[in-house]
Amino acid sequence: MIKLYEEFSKKEPKVEIEYWDNGQKESEEWYLNGELHREDGSAFQEWYKNGQKKFDGWYLNGELHREGGSAYQFWYENGQKKSEIWLINGKEHREDGSAFQEWYENGQKNYESWFLNNKRHRENGPAVQSWYENGQKKYENWFLNNKRYTREKWINELKEIGSDHYKEQKMLYDMEKYNI
Repeated sequence: MIKLYEEFSKKEPKVEIEYWDNGQKESEEWYLNGELHREDGSAFQEWYKNGQKKFDGWYLNGELHREGGSAYQFWYENGQKKSEIWLINGKEHREDGSAFQEWYENGQKNYESWFLNNKRHRENGPAVQSWYENGQKKYENWFLNNKRYTREKWINELKEIGSDHYKEQKMLYDMEKYNI
C-alpha cells in the first residue's frame, strides 16, 4: 500500500491528509498546538480504501468533545454504523439518550449505555441494555450515579431521590410483575 501525504499548512491550525494508493482519502487530521483540535467539525476522520467513511472524531484540545452530537462514530465497511459515543471534555455524557451505542453489521442494535457526567445513570429505564443479533433482548441493568441495582431496588431508589419517573416506572414494573 502506498500512502500519499499532504500537509496544507505549516501554520496553526495544521491539516494533515493521507491518501490510499487508489487516490481515495484515507485520513484527515486537524491540529492546534500539537493536539487534535477543530472547533467547526471533526478533527480526525478515516476512510476505507473503497471511500466509505470508517471513523469520525470530534476533538477540542486533544480530548474527544462534542456538544449536541456524538464525539466519535465508527462504521463498517458496508456503510452501516458500528458505534457512537457522546463525550463532553473526554467524559461520557448525554442527557437525552444513550451516550454509547453499538450495532451489529446487519443494523440491529447490539448494546447501549446511558451516562451522565461519566457515570452510568438513567431514571426512566435500564441504563445498560444488550440485544442478540436477531433483536431479542439479551440483558438489561439499572444504574443511578454509577451504582448498579436490581430493578426493584432501583425503583425504590427513584422514590427516595424524588425522581419524576418513579410513578411511571413503578407502574410499568407492577404491570410486568402481575401480568397486567
